[in-house]
Amino acid sequence: MTGSRPMARVNETVAAQRSAEIRTMPPQVLGVDVDSLITVRSSADVADRRERLIEHVWKGSGLPGDRPPVEVEVECPELADLDSARIDRLVQPLPHGGTATSYLVHPVRPRAGRLAIYLSGHGNPRSPRYHRPQLAAMRELLDRGYRVGSVDMPFFGWNREPTSTGSAEPPADWPDHHEVLDDLESDRFSAARLFVEPAVSMINEVAAAGPLDDVAVVGFSGGAWTTTLLAAVDERVSSSFQVAGSCPFYLRAHPASKPNFGDWEQRRESQPGLYEIAGYLDLYVLGGAGTGRRQVQILNRFDPVCFPGVGHRSYAQPVSDRTAVLGGSFEVVDDPTHGEHQVSPYAIAMIGWHLDQLDTTIQE
Repeated sequence: MTGSRPMARVNETVAAQRSAEIRTMPPQVLGVDVDSLITVRSSADVADRRERLIEHVWKGSGLPGDRPPVEVEVECPELADLDSARIDRLVQPLPHGGTATSYLVHPVRPRAGRLAIYLSGHGNPRSPRYHRPQLAAMRELLDRGYRVGSVDMPFFGWNREPTSTGSAEPPADWPDHHEVLDDLESDRFSAARLFVEPAVSMINEVAAAGPLDDVAVVGFSGGAWTTTLLAAVDERVSSSFQVAGSCPFYLRAHPASKPNFGDWEQRRESQPGLYEIAGYLDLYVLGGAGTGRRQVQILNRFDPVCFPGVGHRSYAQPVSDRTAVLGGSFEVVDDPTHGEHQVSPYAIAMIGWHLDQLDTTIQE
């Protein structure tokens, strides 16, 4: 028996500090036929778009099936506060001489067939501002018996290495974005691979030990963008939660009008080949379509960094309806409880509640 759905109380203090446009529908939605922008309409479309995305990202080599080298029972000071049975280190080789270092935390009371991955965003993921919410989310997942992976973006956190940029020396000022990837993007290489492959290989590693009943992915900020693409290309991801990390192109403001524009990987002009196959609305559908699959997008209404406001109301229902027709579910959760760029306690409670619903479904 699961508890009642968490309810969000509007933070009136924060709301009073924000302009009225944060609380009203933006002018960009006027005249937009959202239904016509969703071009994935059938199960055949789902299979075709997924295949084309995989072809684009991995340039004909298919979704990777390899497993990363694993160091068992390592020390990781940044994750030492978690109650765990052990921690493993995964070091995934990547193109251009780079590697992705990730960690897999094993719960004290594991439940067979469960894996969760937390995908961090830009900035320093180990800073208290971002790290405390990450640990709270990981505890929520560990308590439910999930093995929980922690994966950073290229150039950030555990992946700060000069070879990841394809150059011998790091820039004078280490990038706080991914604009440098523009030099790598070509007909023979998609930089999107650097974002999603570490998570795909982690799923491969855990799946080799036994069948997976639920692969839950939680992504924050830039990691939410990665979650969106990962769930679209890898149907093994059954529960995906993207927090404060993306919005459709028609809602994007001018580049000078942050915070609704997005980093390099999120922009149409950076990866035209990818977004010609599937724009954001189609990616959302692909991430939630299929029996037993769900995607939940959690947006901070008063976020000072990424995609604030209520513009999501223009696409939440159409995407939900289309995903339901294709056997899965999609939902947008509006989080008005704070004014930070973070995974809030309310967001963590919503993630836990959704996973509890999955438990109920399995038991039935």
